[in-house]
Amino acid sequence: MNRRLITNHGPLNMDYMKKIEVVIGRALEEYPRTMAVRVDLHFPKQVTNDMPIYFADADSGAISRFFDSLTAQISADNVRKVKLGTRIYPCALRYVWVKEHTQKYKDHYHVVLLLNKDAYGYLGQFTSTQSNLANKIRKAWASALRIDAQAAASLVHVPDNPIYYLDSNAQDFAQVVDDLMYRVSYLAKKETKKYGDGFRSFGCSRR
Repeated sequence: MNRRLITNHGPLNMDYMKKIEVVIGRALEEYPRTMAVRVDLHFPKQVTNDMPIYFADADSGAISRFFDSLTAQISADNVRKVKLGTRIYPCALRYVWVKEHTQKYKDHYHVVLLLNKDAYGYLGQFTSTQSNLANKIRKAWASALRIDAQAAASLVHVPDNPIYYLDSNAQDFAQVVDDLMYRVSYLAKKETKKYGDGFRSFGCSRR
């Protein structure tokens, strides 16, 4: 493991790092061309009880509902393409998430999504009306919180340079993987994590 992984972000949870490496490795085994996407998911600020998002289900099960919804949308997209006679590519969604707590943002999630690049090669714009990946992510978080998709738009944040294209046959493959591992090592930092009291701060796909 690159030395900068264990120094730049402060102390890391090495168990988290090992699991992150396993998930990325499994994605590449199935899809030699894999797209990795970084997004942040926030809970709504429940300021007044007359706002539509006041009744959002911001419970610990929200992150599981998010991935269930996103997986269902990907499956539905394939069904739609089959009906249209469009070529489809298999796409098993893999992911890593951490739940953090800071004074500024309170509880929120950092997420890495891993998809077959031949199926999804672009994130797209949240402002688009098309059924792109960005809108699928927004709709999935809205479904998880059980609020309107428009209300959830401001709760999904895409950080700078969120996309990594991992192509096993590309000359820069090793460098891109190293860059991604450095980026996701941030998710394994011990600071801002809660431990104990039944609080789950990390999760990943099992397949």
